[in-house]
Parts: sequence; structure tokens; C-alpha cells
Amino acid sequence: MPAPTESSRPQRQCSFPHAPGHRTLHARCRAFLGCAAAGVALLLASATGSAAVLSGVVTNAAGQPLEGTIITAVDKEQQVKFSVYTDAQGRYTMNYDASNPFRLRARHFTFLDQFKQVDDFAATAQLDFTMETASNDDIRRQLPAHVWVERIGRIDPDMDREFRIECMMCHQQGNNMARWPTTREQWHTVFDRMAHKNAMVSQDTREKTIDALLAAYAIENDEDVPRIPPMPRGRETNIEMTEWMMAPGTYMHDISVGPDGLIYGASAQDNQIWRLNPATNEREALEHVKPDGNALVGDALGLHTVFPDPNGKSMWFTYAQGNIVSRYDIETNTMKLWNMSYLRGIYPHTIRFDQQGQIWFTVTLTNQLGTINPETDELELINLPTRSWLQRVFAWAPIAAVVAETQRRTSFSMVFERELRPIAYGIDVTPDNRIWFSQYNNRRIGYYDKAADEITMVDTPFGGPRRFRTDSRGNLWIPAFTDGRIYKYEPDTETFTGYDLPTGSSDSVYAVAVDPWDDTIWGCGSNSDTMLHFDPVSETFTTYRFPSLVTFCREISFDEQGNIWTSYSNSPTVSIEDGVTHIVRISRPGGPVTGEMRMAQRPRGDDASL
Repeated sequence: MPAPTESSRPQRQCSFPHAPGHRTLHARCRAFLGCAAAGVALLLASATGSAAVLSGVVTNAAGQPLEGTIITAVDKEQQVKFSVYTDAQGRYTMNYDASNPFRLRARHFTFLDQFKQVDDFAATAQLDFTMETASNDDIRRQLPAHVWVERIGRIDPDMDREFRIECMMCHQQGNNMARWPTTREQWHTVFDRMAHKNAMVSQDTREKTIDALLAAYAIENDEDVPRIPPMPRGRETNIEMTEWMMAPGTYMHDISVGPDGLIYGASAQDNQIWRLNPATNEREALEHVKPDGNALVGDALGLHTVFPDPNGKSMWFTYAQGNIVSRYDIETNTMKLWNMSYLRGIYPHTIRFDQQGQIWFTVTLTNQLGTINPETDELELINLPTRSWLQRVFAWAPIAAVVAETQRRTSFSMVFERELRPIAYGIDVTPDNRIWFSQYNNRRIGYYDKAADEITMVDTPFGGPRRFRTDSRGNLWIPAFTDGRIYKYEPDTETFTGYDLPTGSSDSVYAVAVDPWDDTIWGCGSNSDTMLHFDPVSETFTTYRFPSLVTFCREISFDEQGNIWTSYSNSPTVSIEDGVTHIVRISRPGGPVTGEMRMAQRPRGDDASL
């Protein structure tokens, strides 16, 4: 049956850009992590003529091969990790150009991690591993969060949806930091702390969820171990991953490949734009373009999103808490800011561009679309429809500001209605130039027709539509964060088709991306430490397991060779293995691509060069 729709004329608000307000260009500071002198080691995701080759076999104590074991070279000097996976015979081959000593780690669920020191890589031809069986206590520490969430059970559908939306919004559930409480009072403290991230749950949900959490995480006996997820097998082992560990105190909420081939990261913790050069391992903080903050929230700017301009010359950012949209000009190394009044809209979020190269973004707490008028350079806001007058009241900027500030000061988190705030969230533009958006807490998507100046809303048969993308045919691919599924929505027929995640219904996909070369779908297994790849033609998934634990990846980007990029963005970052955020590259299955990206897959302007 077609989903019910409704249309309405949008309401607009405008504000003019403020002065740039960045620090002087001459104050530029370069921050590097463990950079060596000339001739530093390069960790490559593919073989090169100068790279040495290391191989080996991984078996259990009985000599049986262990497929899918993750073999990782950990370079402490460069703060980089390079991983490959064993095949069905337990064999691995690592193409690696290393001038530094490093540790080689073998990791496989139900076995203890094994390490070997490599001081002279060029002289080392083979390193084999015999894995030692782990204790049940060690196994429980290894397992990703989604197998713990399974134990919570589906208490009731409405409450379960609310729990996932509010309690798993920014981090995994089931890692050590979220599993330590053993009393109701301790869990109440956790819920109070969530309020600082704008989480709001009903009293009924809080009490029932605490009951479920206490039961789920109680270990009855030594044999009480959750489900063991399978290790990679078959084509799931035919990739390589490189992880760049970032500086302590950073938190790469989003990353994006820039038109210069460098990787730009939006660090929400120190409000710094970071830039990674994958060829040299250099990390640079662009301190000279950091905004000074504003009167309402001081230095808590909440740098959030980064996205490339289709002109190929600049990168755009949102500072969610600072209420700022900014454009960084790569050629001139300068920043331009648009400061948004808190009385008009709050929390600019995700950025995309339409077919004419005009920027669009969601404004979450006040349920709006934002854009910058290309003729006047004004920042304009469009109010989105709500389901009720109560939602409209709580989306009104003055009320939303009071609620957010009250939460920040008092840890207030109680609500009397589960869907009190619609939360405009994901956004993308279809080839017909409709600007689509999702309402994360409202089970709705919709689109703004620029030509007709109309908004149309569509109900979804699932909860938590989050960061979605459109393919070259105009279909929307939407993660159902509360349901452990990905949905395809076909606007022409108004039909939804759901696909179960291979990791199970307890997993949650934060964001999806459409591959610009073949229209396949990539999705973050944010609760399972995986990257999921879906082929719409065969309707099959491939699960790629990250080498590190407690990852919660978010936005996905692609480089010119077709490699897949993301970041480990669990909040707080101390929960991530190694205690820091990572920028991650997944080598393209089948090797680098050649030729042009599909133009319908990406935003473009008249002079687009991406």
C-alpha cells in the first residue's frame, strides 16, 4: 500500500552571514602524531613495488586453520594500524612497507589476542600464530555491543524504539562503560548524564529499561556468554583496512574525502578541523580557522558535519551547538561563517547540495531545513511539518532553547510524550532535485520541492530514519535505526522494501552511503563493529569486521580509487579501543576503480570537479 502523504507550503526565516571571525592565518599550527623524519614508513592498502611481503598461517591448538582471523600491524611510532584477514586455510599475506618496528596482532573471537614483535620487516618472511582458547570472561569482553543488546529483549515495541533512539543515539550499548552499573541508582545516574546529550525518555521507559538492563547484564554463571558473532569468511576476508589513531582529546564525529585527496575530520570534542594526508600519515589541526564561539554556549561549539562543495574548492562544516554553518576555502586557506540566531533555529546538522550546487542542511532541534541563498548569501530556514500542536510548540526555537539549556544545567531528561520532538536529521537530494529529509524521532521522511515551494511528508513503517542517501535512479536507502534493517523507498510507487541486517535486529545502522560507481549500498553497523555492504541486485549483504572494538562508525565517504572511508565515533571516545578516535580506510573489494563516478550519485554545480 502506498504510504500516506501530505503537502504544505513551507514557512521561511532568514539571517545574514556574519564576519568570518577566524584567527589570523599566520597563527596556523600543525599538529602531528608521531611523525618520523624523512623517509617515514608508509602503511599501504595495496601492494607496491617497494613493499615487503609478510605471510603466515593461523591455527588453533589442534592445528586447525582459523578463517577470518584479523592480522594487524600496529605501528606505535606512526600511530597507524594496518590489517588483513586470513583465508579458509588460515593463511594471510601482508604487503607492507615498514621502516619502523611494529607489533603484529592476531585476533579471533573466543581466542586470546596473540602478539609478535617485528623489528626488521624486510628480513621477516613468515610469522605463524597458534591461538590460545579464551576464558568465558575474556570472551564476554571481546563481544560487540549488539549481542548484549539482544539480551535486553523487546520489552514492548514502542518502548524499545524509544530506548534505541534516545539511549543508543551517540554510542554503543553494551560496552564496558555502559555495562558497569549494578543497581537502579547507578542506572538512574547514567540516564541523568544522557540529558547533557539532549536525550529525553519517558518515566515509564526509564524504569522498565533499567529492569531489562539489570537482567541482561547480570552474569549468572561462568557459562553465561552471549551469542558469538561469526568471524569473516569468504569474500569478507578479501579486503585491507588502515586505521589512523587521532590525538587524545579529539572526537571525529564525521569525516569526508576532500577534492584535494586529503581526509577532513570534524572533531566535536576540541572543535578542530583535522586533516589527514594518507600518503604521509600527517595529521594537521587547522587551528587558524576555529570560530571563537558565541555568548550562549561559550566554547561548546560541537563541530559536527563535514561535506565537500561540488565546486571542488571548499569544504563545508556545521557547528551544531555553536549554531554555525561554515565554508573552508581550500585554495585561500580561509573560513567564512554564517552564525544562526538561537531564536530562529537550533542545531545545524547534516549537509548536502542540490543539482545546482546550492547547499541544504537539516536543523534538528527546531525541525527545519536550512539553505544559503546563492543570490543574496543569506541563510534561510524552512519550518517542517509536525504531527501535532505539541510537537510544533517544542520545535519553536525559544522553547527548544530553554529545554536544551535546562537539560544542560539540571540533567533533566523526563518527557510525558515519547514523540515530543520530531528531530529533522538526514538529508539528500534526488536526481529530480527534490530535497529529501528524515525526522528521526517521528517515523517520517519528506521532501521539499524547490520549484513548487511545497513540502510533502511520508510516514515510514519503521522507527528512527537516520542518515540516508539516494541512488542514481532516485530511490532512497534509509537506515531504520530502531529496527535493525535498511529500507529502500521508491518515490515513484511510494513503496518501502525492508532488508534484515546480517548482524541481527539488535544492530543499528547510523548512516548509509550509495557507492558512486555501482549503486551498491554501504552501511555502518554502528552497534556491531562492522561495515555492511548490500548488493541491491542480488539482495545480499557482505559483512566486513573492523579490527578494533567499540567503534560506532558514522558518515561514509569514497576516494577516487573507490576506497571506503569512515571514522570510529563512539561517544565518549575513551570507550573505543586504544581510547582515541580513528579515521579508517577500507580497501575497495576487487581493487581500485578506474573512470568517472556516476554523476547522479553526487552533488554538482556548473564547475564541479570532484
